[in-house]
Amino acid sequence: MAGTEEVKVEVKGGENTTDEVDFAKIPVHEAFQILSATHDGLTQAEAEKRLVDFGPNKLPESTRNPVLVFLGYMWNPLSWAMEASAIIAICLNDWADFALIVGLLLMNSFISFYEESSADAAIKALTAALAPKAKVLRDGKFDSIDAVNLVPGDIVVIKFGDIVPADIKILAESDDAEQEETPMQIDQAALTGESLPVKKFSGDVAFSGSAIKAGERHAVVYATGSNTFFGRAASLIASTNNESNLQKIMTKIGGICLVTIGIWVVIELAVQFGHYNHACYPGEEGCPTLVNMLVILVGGIPIAMPTVLSVTLALGAAALAKEGAIVARMSAVEEMAGMDILCSDKTGTLTLNKLSIDIPSIHLATPGYSNEDVMMYGALSANTVTEEPIDMVLYNSYGKPDELKGFKTIKFVPFNPVDKFTAATIVQESSGRVFRVMKGSPQVVLKKAHNFEEIKDAVDAKMVEFANRGYRSLGIAKAEGDGKDGVTKWEMLGLLPLFDPPRHDTAQTIKNCRVQGIEVKMVTGDHLLIGKETARQLEMGTEMYPSDTLIQAKNGHPEFLHGYANILDMAEKCNGFAEVFPEHKYEIVKILQDGNHVVGMTGDGVNDAPALKKADVGIAVAGATDAARGAADIVLTEEGLSTINSAVLGARKIFQRMTTYSKYTVAVTFRICFTFGLITVIYNWYFPTILIVVMAVFNDGAMIALSKDKCVPSKLPNSWNLKNIFLMGIVYGLYLTLSSWCLYHVAQKSSWFEDAFNLQSLDDRPASLQAWCSAWIQGPAFPSVDGNQDNVSICAYPGYYETYNADYGGACDTQGCSPTNIGPACLVLDSPPTPTAIEQCEAEQHYVRGAMMRALLYLQVGGSGSGCSLCGV
Repeated sequence: MAGTEEVKVEVKGGENTTDEVDFAKIPVHEAFQILSATHDGLTQAEAEKRLVDFGPNKLPESTRNPVLVFLGYMWNPLSWAMEASAIIAICLNDWADFALIVGLLLMNSFISFYEESSADAAIKALTAALAPKAKVLRDGKFDSIDAVNLVPGDIVVIKFGDIVPADIKILAESDDAEQEETPMQIDQAALTGESLPVKKFSGDVAFSGSAIKAGERHAVVYATGSNTFFGRAASLIASTNNESNLQKIMTKIGGICLVTIGIWVVIELAVQFGHYNHACYPGEEGCPTLVNMLVILVGGIPIAMPTVLSVTLALGAAALAKEGAIVARMSAVEEMAGMDILCSDKTGTLTLNKLSIDIPSIHLATPGYSNEDVMMYGALSANTVTEEPIDMVLYNSYGKPDELKGFKTIKFVPFNPVDKFTAATIVQESSGRVFRVMKGSPQVVLKKAHNFEEIKDAVDAKMVEFANRGYRSLGIAKAEGDGKDGVTKWEMLGLLPLFDPPRHDTAQTIKNCRVQGIEVKMVTGDHLLIGKETARQLEMGTEMYPSDTLIQAKNGHPEFLHGYANILDMAEKCNGFAEVFPEHKYEIVKILQDGNHVVGMTGDGVNDAPALKKADVGIAVAGATDAARGAADIVLTEEGLSTINSAVLGARKIFQRMTTYSKYTVAVTFRICFTFGLITVIYNWYFPTILIVVMAVFNDGAMIALSKDKCVPSKLPNSWNLKNIFLMGIVYGLYLTLSSWCLYHVAQKSSWFEDAFNLQSLDDRPASLQAWCSAWIQGPAFPSVDGNQDNVSICAYPGYYETYNADYGGACDTQGCSPTNIGPACLVLDSPPTPTAIEQCEAEQHYVRGAMMRALLYLQVGGSGSGCSLCGV
């Protein structure tokens, strides 16, 4: 990152005080004073003391108990209602209902547990990237120790191939201030997003986890563990515990359902105990009021809602996987459907993270040469043996490698920080021609040109232009002969612009996102000029600022707002931010979320991990680091961002299906509560609980078919219109309630079915039952006493005699009536000791017709409930 590096670290000041120190901005001698250290390192005793004070050089480990996390998912309003239902089922000895309810409760909790945040995975990935060993100076000698035991003030040695073990400040090679310093090359792309290794001189800082690409130097440790750049990233990840939007929506829908259930439970208790004087005894069928309450609870609770929505999301995620998007957190699919801002890292995400040459923009310094000529001489200047990045890009960018085979390098002068150029002596084998090719700093190459005064202004102007576009410039020159005769005439051929090019599909992806209603913002660790040039090439807009501008404005400095109303207005309207650190990306995402935006974040490095975790939809691109993949919700398996467009369309289809199910859930809750509540309180009726549980399971199970509904994705980001969902659900639920009540009333309170279709009558009115039974028992097949068949005791009927006599202590024998002894004693008139045949018939018909009515109502409620799965309704 070119720009101001904020590496403030808390250090102990006076007694019980801490001060923030920016070690990137203070000289080395002041750093030693603050750290109470010297060039000679620490003693082992002092190091052990500091290890106690500062703690080990490792990231904090998670200590969450998975059992408690799992049980935590049983502590919410929907789970409470299910738990109350399970307790009532136990009181009624209703073990079948109890098993089904508990099974659904455990299933819902397991699904939520499985969807638990992946913060631990991201932190473990960060830990894995840290150096295991370090070479440290203690007690006057160097020794290799576990990096976890490093403390602030330690002197360490870092060299090519090492991983920096802690945040360090680089020390000078020697005390000779006149000696030209050779910089170190440090690759910190995975940390800060820089596309190339950066040069670090004495006094500069390097971060834990970055890789040494060239050089060897002593350095002093100034931060370890959670105070390092890595540690701050891990702390941001660990402190982020986003509740998914889907969970919030389910809680709101569930809350409305529970309020409806609660109202009807109170009504039922008041009417059945107060009006109908129901008794309540322990045991099965001992308390019909509890049975009715259980019906309302089980039928009204959307017990399968988490399961159905999760299955719908899982099936949708499987479809997205075929498009190259692996979903790590299922609820992110729903959030992607509502995403309206996408913050994207630049390096490796919008761009290839690969040094390239902008060939059409090459500046030709000398007439008579073409871009191809400059590229050929640039390729000849490259030493591919060392595989230096610039040498490799020069060689690989020339489109005719076969033509280079006729040239042979006979001498090569490597780059050094004093001369700032390389020179190769080349012989053309076919003709014997000898010439030299130089590449290096544009200013150095320009000054060596024989026509320096003629081309100076044009070359300087082009260097400024390239710099303003964020390009790095490289000068190319050639001279005939090997220079041994002392005659050298350098011709500056051209100026090559080096840059990290955008991916081939990025511009189209951004256009597609805008069509889909998604604003794309660049959030990069690179220099502002580089970010603006990339944005210009991608047609993203170049209204960009250093992230420090936004942070300063947030901290109460309005002069940094650049005319915007506030920081939210600035974050919403500008096209991106550059020179950002992990905490800045995290803060940008948070500001946009506080403005009620659904924010997506793409990235690939450790520096992106906190923002990926904070975003509503964290997207790790192909080739991302383990830390980025661990923090992300969705991992892309294909290069580029084009997969995001397909994923958004797929997510919006899934959202339509979930919206439909939510309307169904609200409708069913109102339908169950009002249907069975009204019939119960008006007609003193009851419904078997097991049928309600089975109906809830199978009806919601049938709703999984929603995952295959053909839906047209919306053109703009989706949002949950709960008012519309509740209104449509309530209206449809009450309509279904009316249909059920009409069916009940027509079937059980009239003779319409019998009259219209000659079907078995379900009419349970006393007059209807008495008329039916009186007609049924007339005839020679039934016992008669003096021509009276209605008032004959059931003791005169085989089967009833044995049962009744046994159950009631010989009541039939006491009465003197039996199937073999039918006489006046069998006639029941004023004070019946036993029921009459017609009374028994009415009781049985009441039971049979009630059972048939329950079956009919079950079919009607179940069938009409599952018929509302019209996608997009």
